Amino acid sequence: MVVRINDAIIDVIDDTDTKRLKSLRISSKKDGVIFVLELPEALCGDFAVRDTVSIVIDSKPIVTGAKTKLYVEGAVYRVRDEKEFEVVGTIGGLRFVLSLSKTTPAKKKVFEGSSVYLTIS
Repeated sequence: MVVRINDAIIDVIDDTDTKRLKSLRISSKKDGVIFVLELPEALCGDFAVRDTVSIVIDSKPIVTGAKTKLYVEGAVYRVRDEKEFEVVGTIGGLRFVLSLSKTTPAKKKVFEGSSVYLTIS
């Protein structure tokens, strides 16, 4: 099962303590998602605050389309299932945190492996 987050909004693009590194905060109230992602400045050029994006996360490689702004493979380090389902991992050594308040067993299964694939379009 694929985790699809449609009509998410980029809330914040901030500088981090590390030079040339940005932190993106993407959220979707409808899907109950908060996604924080660190990216190099060079990869953030296609993103702007208040942009509407779609995120797809899967445990298998994803077919990308012409509108895809970012396609990456990441590693899952920690999965926590308490009040909210939270995944902590890295993409190219840079941290990401995904919080899902509405989840299903099929969506949780995506994060059982050690790697995930992610697209933002």
